[in-house]
Amino acid sequence: MTQNSGLDERHWYVACVKSCQEKKVAEALGSKGVEYYLPVRREIRQWSDRRKIVEALLIPRFVFVRCRNSERPFILAAEPRIWRFLPQDGKAAVVRDEQMEAFRNMVEKGRGAVRFSSQALAPGDRVRVVDGPLAGLECELMSVSGGRCLAVRLGVLGTATMDLDVESLEKI
Repeated sequence: MTQNSGLDERHWYVACVKSCQEKKVAEALGSKGVEYYLPVRREIRQWSDRRKIVEALLIPRFVFVRCRNSERPFILAAEPRIWRFLPQDGKAAVVRDEQMEAFRNMVEKGRGAVRFSSQALAPGDRVRVVDGPLAGLECELMSVSGGRCLAVRLGVLGTATMDLDVESLEKI
């Protein structure tokens, strides 16, 4: 395999789209033969007078696009509702195929709600609670499970744990 042989392979990129245009962008990409993935979940929404099943976006303002790097400028030019591809280190961010497959399985086959956190939290990280009655508390994160976590190490007494949403924590 030469060094240049993998440069123009198809990868998953994250397209940033204008607000409330995700489904229209996905439809337009599909009609042009571009492979895409728009993560949605069917949910029951309750109003005062009725209940309805709706398709809720898991990640507003983003559509995953599988294409070659050389095709990205043409996709941007052809679809004005995409304003850029998510950058990382000065280049377009790439989502590895195995990560995308695992994410799709989670969304499509999972039973629980999928929660997102842009923070990469791991046991041992120092965190601060930024929301709720414990706001301002600083501690060492002991475990992360299902998007919920918090544990405070109390020295010789052991560890106190509480179930908090990861979104209410920030890494210090």
